[in-house]
Amino acid sequence: MISSEEKDKIKKDIVEKINSVLEKNGESFRLDQVNVLNKKETVKFMGNYRVYDRKNYGPVSKEINSFLKQYGDVDIKSKKIRDSGMKFTTVSFNFEL
Repeated sequence: MISSEEKDKIKKDIVEKINSVLEKNGESFRLDQVNVLNKKETVKFMGNYRVYDRKNYGPVSKEINSFLKQYGDVDIKSKKIRDSGMKFTTVSFNFEL
C-alpha cells in the first residue's frame, strides 16, 4: 500500500499534467481532482476530462495517455457526447498501484 503523501503527489501530478495539456491545446475544461479508492492491497486512481474541439482529441489524448501509462496498466475509455447541442468527447481513466 502506498502512503498518503505518495497518493497526494500522484493526484497532484495527474491534475497538473492533464490541465497543462488541455490548456496548451486551447481546451476550456479543467480537471479539478482525481478520485482515489483504497482497496485491501491496492489503491485505485480514477478521473475524467473533456475535449470540446474534436480535432484536438487525437493530440490531447495521445499526450495524456502516454503520461498516464507511466503508472502501469491504465484503463482508458472515451465517448462522444452530444448534449443540448453541445458536442464533446469525455475520457475516463483508472489504474491501480
